[in-house]
Amino acid sequence: MTLIVLAAWAVTFLALNVILSARVWRMRDLPTWRRRLPAVLLCAALAAGLTRATGITAIAAAVAFPLNVATLVVALGEIRRHRRAAETGIPNVRTQ
Repeated sequence: MTLIVLAAWAVTFLALNVILSARVWRMRDLPTWRRRLPAVLLCAALAAGLTRATGITAIAAAVAFPLNVATLVVALGEIRRHRRAAETGIPNVRTQ
């Protein structure tokens, strides 16, 4: 039963990351690198997670989950910044 709950949590977390990455990808007022950063982090996390299938579990254990969390944090930050810019009328582009 515990493995089923853990698998359901992992699938939900992955789906949330994919949805948020897609939302950031569609924000045309952001620079290209900021639009693509959550998707790149998510792809790196998936690649690190797939190393578990080849028997290299150390990379998956050390890198995959932190990259997934970074994807979530970056995507939520961009979405919140975009909403705040829409409310205040200030452009959502920072050069630095």
